[in-house]
Amino acid sequence: MLSGIRKYFDKSSAVYPSRVSLLLCTLLAIGGIVIGVLENSLSVTANGLIAATEILTSVLFLSAIKQSIKAPDYVFNYGYGKYESMAILAGSTLLSLLLIYTIIEAFKDFGTPIPVKNYHILIIYSLISYVALRKTAIFLRKSSAKFQMPLLEYDADVWKTDSFIELGVLVNLAFGAVFSYFNYKIIGKYIDSATAVLLLTYSLRVQLTHGKSAVNQLLDHTLSENIQFDIISVIAENINRFCEFKKVHTRQSGKDIFIEIDVIMPWDYTLEEAYRLEKDVLNSLVEKYPTAIPRLYVTPCPKDCIHDGKSSCPVKIARDANKKKVDAGKLKEN
Repeated sequence: MLSGIRKYFDKSSAVYPSRVSLLLCTLLAIGGIVIGVLENSLSVTANGLIAATEILTSVLFLSAIKQSIKAPDYVFNYGYGKYESMAILAGSTLLSLLLIYTIIEAFKDFGTPIPVKNYHILIIYSLISYVALRKTAIFLRKSSAKFQMPLLEYDADVWKTDSFIELGVLVNLAFGAVFSYFNYKIIGKYIDSATAVLLLTYSLRVQLTHGKSAVNQLLDHTLSENIQFDIISVIAENINRFCEFKKVHTRQSGKDIFIEIDVIMPWDYTLEEAYRLEKDVLNSLVEKYPTAIPRLYVTPCPKDCIHDGKSSCPVKIARDANKKKVDAGKLKEN
């Protein structure tokens, strides 16, 4: 049994951060809902419900990560990374439904307000939750950098946002405690309900941002401009080694970045020379983006640079000029 637990929480696994996230989500959901309902605080209850939705999304994330780390096969040539995008979209949908529910509950509270009970218990619980949320967000951010997984980066953003929400709940509870002390308990209740709606609306900001990115990946939207420019810069560095650059295709599936480059090379170049160019270009791209999976597709030129039996191939001219420079440098050294 102990060996099974150790295996479940194996720190070297990309699934480990999501398992930790799932465990903490469960504890925060139970604590938030139970304490929020008992003390009649919609903001604390809503926070517990947010954690409850994240239990479901964490389960989806675990499944998505297990799938996305699989190697490409004959069924899915580009791998299983899009499972991550689908999980992100599912999480955004769940939180949107929760926002609708909270708005309905807030309107009920405004109609028949029942004062919040023990602010001291709520404040202590909220403070503990805030510390747990901040530390988990930092842990997930480091894990995202370690395993190069967009899903963990998304999860880290969600936990960071949740920590800001918890801070808002703390401020709300502090104001409520002051109003309660001066016997304005109904005002404190109104503030608590309004805070629940406002904070949930704020939490959707991260969900919608990552949701848009997930949709782009599912639709095979091209990579961002800065990545495109980096690809072009690598091509430009090797411009004298091929006749013509035709086009580049990019797509992303989870953490994997797929780059396909089409170039034209001299018709009589050997396979070894073409391979050497491909290796240099691919190494440069992987150095910039470790999760890149580049491909270089070479087409032979149509021999339109040959006139009267003489070749004016720019690649060969550049290669010969470079060879002369190297030979001249060796003569100077000798």
